[in-house]
Amino acid sequence: MTRFRPRRGPGHAALQMLRRAHHLMERGQFAQAYPLLRRLGDVAVQRGMPVRAAHLYLRAAHARVEMGGPEDAFDLARRAIRLLLDAGQIARLRGLVPRLAEALEQKGYYPQAVALRAEARSLLGLSAEGPPAPSRGRLPARCPSCSAPVRADEVTWAGGRAGRRRPVAECAYCGTALRTE
Repeated sequence: MTRFRPRRGPGHAALQMLRRAHHLMERGQFAQAYPLLRRLGDVAVQRGMPVRAAHLYLRAAHARVEMGGPEDAFDLARRAIRLLLDAGQIARLRGLVPRLAEALEQKGYYPQAVALRAEARSLLGLSAEGPPAPSRGRLPARCPSCSAPVRADEVTWAGGRAGRRRPVAECAYCGTALRTE
């Protein structure tokens, strides 16, 4: 799996930008986080990382919702949905779409929330609602590398490697292997 990060070079700059964007989101500085997340999503698309790009676009969409830009958020969400569908990641959409629709509703953007759910239903051919992905261990709250929030329905799970008993989860944003408890 391609990652954003070698220790040095252009990947390191992307990881630093990603950390900054997550910290800005935590502090409620959505207007500063949004362009970073959007740019990182574009870079992930260019590098052939559609799943990572989708997560970045959805995080940027959350920032736009908080900033009062529901139309931009809807466009980013639509782009993310298409990237995940093209990558065969339908199960991820079942957790991500409802979360963004709820964020739209909490801000009073009911028409956009309804439209997002309808878009997901039409593309998936069924309801976007569904049970969360099963967890294979307790995950850390934040990625130790990029500071992203870690959710079981966003990580990529891989079977335990030789000599390991626990499965490995990879951060949806930077690809770092996350230790499970």
